Amino acid sequence: MLDFFDKIQSFIIRIIKLALTLLCLGVITQLLINDKILGWDPVGNIQDAGSSFIGILFIIILYQLYNKNS
Repeated sequence: MLDFFDKIQSFIIRIIKLALTLLCLGVITQLLINDKILGWDPVGNIQDAGSSFIGILFIIILYQLYNKNS
């Protein structure tokens, strides 16, 4: 049973890493071309999210710090 949960956790971590990589690439590309990317506006989405996005970033940073100390 623990092996099953380890596989799920590993899968979720890989998906999150991929999503964050795509988000970073999208932001950098949008800043370079100064236009939406195929209708996707990552910088605008981050700006519209405001404090919720900052909260999510804070949770990610705390999680990373916790994992580094463990």
